[in-house]
Amino acid sequence: MSDLIEVIQKIAQDAQEGTKPTDLVFGTVAAGGTVILENTMLPIPASALILTDNMVPRSVTKTTSDGASVTIPLSTGLMPGERVVMLRCASGQRFIVLSRAY
Repeated sequence: MSDLIEVIQKIAQDAQEGTKPTDLVFGTVAAGGTVILENTMLPIPASALILTDNMVPRSVTKTTSDGASVTIPLSTGLMPGERVVMLRCASGQRFIVLSRAY
């Protein structure tokens, strides 16, 4: 009887791992916004990435006291060579880029 319970538990565990509802993964940004996954070296196209607010390039333009406009970068967005931490969703079909990983 205990063998049957172990087999059922193994089947349930394999089924859960197969669906992978979410998983924390790391990758490196390549050219064109593609991210290469560290564990599999598979390229993830930019279309499969969901960028959080701090991963989007942002800048602010301010006017100085003498009337000149100055653009101040707040975030550079994803740059090639940067390591990022992501959340894999929907069985690996979409990835949420959470932050840079240092």
